[in-house]
Amino acid sequence: MAAAAAATVVGASLAGCSLVEVAPPEPLSGLAACVLGNTWNLDTAKLAQDMQTELGGRGITATVAADGTQTLDWNLESDVVLTADYTLTITSGAEGDQTVVTDKHSGKSTGIAYINGEVGIPRDWSAKDLKVTTTATKAGAELEALPYTLPRTDIDDSVGVQLTCDGSALTTQQRGSDLVLTWSKK
Repeated sequence: MAAAAAATVVGASLAGCSLVEVAPPEPLSGLAACVLGNTWNLDTAKLAQDMQTELGGRGITATVAADGTQTLDWNLESDVVLTADYTLTITSGAEGDQTVVTDKHSGKSTGIAYINGEVGIPRDWSAKDLKVTTTATKAGAELEALPYTLPRTDIDDSVGVQLTCDGSALTTQQRGSDLVLTWSKK
């Protein structure tokens, strides 16, 4: 008798579950609606120009050239995949005694980046498949140490990322960095 009563109570409580409706997800709005669900291409020519300006602001006279691409795939669930295959070549100094810094980015980094207001908040970032190699030569001879530091261009989860988006263009700027990366919708 007790078993039958327990089965009736369990059956009644489970029947009530079928009446509960799950609300549909809220539609995206604001910056999230502009950014999420898109693949973005980095404007590497602008990155080179901005890197040259940033170095000049530190008194380093150099010419910066970019070759290659980087994409930012940011899906509707806030998952991010950055796929890099670009090189920055920074040349300074007099002919015959030039310093050339080569900054190569290749591979993928992944994580989650939630949008809060105008900031992307990266979490659970993995750059294990991203390889960044920076080397320097002077007058053709390899240098053991870089002659100057380069601003970071890769996203990770150490700081938030300031965002702007107008539908066809996205900018990202890691907090604490002077570089603003410009992306176009793919």
